[in-house]
Amino acid sequence: MARGPIDLERPLAGTFDDTACPHMAILLDSFDDVPAALASFYALGLRRNGWLFHRALPGQADADRSALTDAGLPVAQLESEGRFEVSEQPISEPPESWAEPWVPVVEQKVAGGFNAVWWSRFPVGPEDALWSLALRYDRYWESAFHGRAAVSLCVYVVGGLGGEARDERVRDLREIHDRTLVPGDDGVVALERAQQAASARG
Repeated sequence: MARGPIDLERPLAGTFDDTACPHMAILLDSFDDVPAALASFYALGLRRNGWLFHRALPGQADADRSALTDAGLPVAQLESEGRFEVSEQPISEPPESWAEPWVPVVEQKVAGGFNAVWWSRFPVGPEDALWSLALRYDRYWESAFHGRAAVSLCVYVVGGLGGEARDERVRDLREIHDRTLVPGDDGVVALERAQQAASARG
């Protein structure tokens, strides 16, 4: 059951300033929650002078545009202004082909006056095979964009998974993401990278 609009500003407030460029993940209960979460993320990027990039599955770009528009993001206007781009690319491509072509784009957009590139993608469902594949791509993305002016949100849908399986996925995501966002009844909770937390405890 959808929780309604998801506000990503609240869990990042006070810790996510204009110079921070985290690699984040978010776990959602339903595919119905995805458009609101992405629209909130991209709207936050706009407020922070970001250039927006959305990766869609092959043949799904127009559907993603429509869903984001319905969720309140003015997609057509942003595309006409050169502030938003949608790209389709098959998940059969190797991880490096997802990341490396976009590394120089970050530099180009920052040189053109944007503070950072804000990137997200289609959601990955709870199936084990898709989950394992997505983690490979996330690890390569982290390696390619760490320290660059790129804010990333990797979207995972975990509806139907039991509590133990969800907790395991949160642990895996926290190893390679600066923040893992977990929506609950009281809003979105931002969990820091597990390695950083362990280091801080000494």
